[in-house]
Amino acid sequence: MAQLAPFHLANWIEGNKDKAKYVLGGSAAPSISLDDLLSLSTDPAATERALHFRSIKMNIGSGQGAKELRTQIASMYNEDISAANVVTATGTTGANLTVFQSLLRAGDHVVCQYPTYPQLLGLPESFQCDISYWKLDPARGWQPSIDELRGLIRPATKMIILNNPNNPTGVHLDGALQRQILDIARDHNLVVFADEIFRPLFHGPPGGASTSVPSLVEHNEYSRVVVTSSMSKVWGMSGVRIGWIVSRDRDILDLVLNTRQYTVMSTSVIDEVVATEVLSPRCRPRILQRHLDYAQKNLALLEAFINKNSDMCSWTRPTAGAIAFVKFSSPPAADRQGQVDDDVEFCRQLLAEDGVLVSPGSLCFSTDGQRDFPGYVRVHFTVVPEYMEEALGVVDGFLAKRRKGGTVTSQL
Repeated sequence: MAQLAPFHLANWIEGNKDKAKYVLGGSAAPSISLDDLLSLSTDPAATERALHFRSIKMNIGSGQGAKELRTQIASMYNEDISAANVVTATGTTGANLTVFQSLLRAGDHVVCQYPTYPQLLGLPESFQCDISYWKLDPARGWQPSIDELRGLIRPATKMIILNNPNNPTGVHLDGALQRQILDIARDHNLVVFADEIFRPLFHGPPGGASTSVPSLVEHNEYSRVVVTSSMSKVWGMSGVRIGWIVSRDRDILDLVLNTRQYTVMSTSVIDEVVATEVLSPRCRPRILQRHLDYAQKNLALLEAFINKNSDMCSWTRPTAGAIAFVKFSSPPAADRQGQVDDDVEFCRQLLAEDGVLVSPGSLCFSTDGQRDFPGYVRVHFTVVPEYMEEALGVVDGFLAKRRKGGTVTSQL
C-alpha cells in the first residue's frame, strides 16, 4: 500500500471550523443526543428500555455485527436483502476501506465517478490501482454519459466505483441509469461498488421523500454489487461509529468477513445498541422526515439566494443528499466579469471577513495536484433552517461588498 495522498477536504474543515461562526463546509445532519432520540421516538418508554446500557455484557460481539442491528439495516432495502447480506463496520470510512482491501489489488483497473468523495479515489490509488475517471458533466446537470463509461472499460478493469447520491454535486443516479451501469458490469464481470451514505435523503415533494430511487444492491439482475453506508450523514449520529456493507454476492461477503477479522474484528456493542434503536420503526421515520424537512426548507432558501445573486453564482439544484456545488464568478463591474473565481481564495476571504466556512471545490475534490472545478464551492444544507438563513444572509452581504470593490482573482 502506497502512501495516502493528503485528505484536503477533511483537513480544510478540521483546520477551519473553530474559526467559523457558520459552518456550512461539512455534510452531516445536526447531531442527535440520546435525549433528542427519546423525544423523536413514537414510543419513548420502549426507546429508553432499549438504551439501558447497564445490563449489556461488554463482550467482543459478533464477527458480522449484531443480528438485531443487521436486521434493522436490511429493512431499509427491499425484501431480497436480509441480515445475512449485511456486515457492520466502523463507519462508512471503515466500510469502504474493508471493501477495497478485500477486492482490489495492485495493477487492477477501476473506473471511478468524478468528482466524488476523496476517499473513493485515494484508497484505490494507494493500493496502486490504475484509475479512470467517469466524469460528471455540469452542462448536463452533473449527469454522466453511459457511452463514456463503456469506453473506459478495459480487460484489466475490476470495479466501477460510485458515490450515489453524489458528493459534492448532490445529484443521484436514477433507477434506469443504475440498470445501464449494471448491464455494462455484467457484460464484463465487474464489481459495482457504491458509497450510498446519503441514501435515502432524496428530496421529494414538501413533506415527503421520494421512494422511487433504488439502492444499487436492490437490482435482481446482477449480484456482484456491494454498497456501504453509516449512521452519520442522514441519521445525525456521526459519533456512533457504525457503518455497514451490503451485498447479495456470497463470495464478496466471505472476502469482506475475512478482512474484517484481520482489521476490525468487531464494532462497539454500545454503538450497536444505539444504532439499532435509531434505525428502528420507532425512530427512523421521524429522524428522516426531520432532515428531509431541513433539506427542503434550506434548498428553497439557497435557491432564492442564488436567484438573487445570479450575476455571481449558479448551480445545478441538488436532487438528493445534503450538499450543493455552487459556482461563483466575478462581479459584473470587475475587469474579469463572468470569469470564475479562485474558489480557495474566495472561501478564505469569506471565512476571514465574515466567519462562514464552506469548502472549495478545486482544493477538496480535485485529484491531488490538479485544479479541477475552479470556482465551485460545496455548501451544506441539512442544518437547522434558521441557521442556514442567517448564514446565507452573511454570504449575501459578502457578495454585495465584492460588487462594490473587489474580485477574488484566480491563480489558475
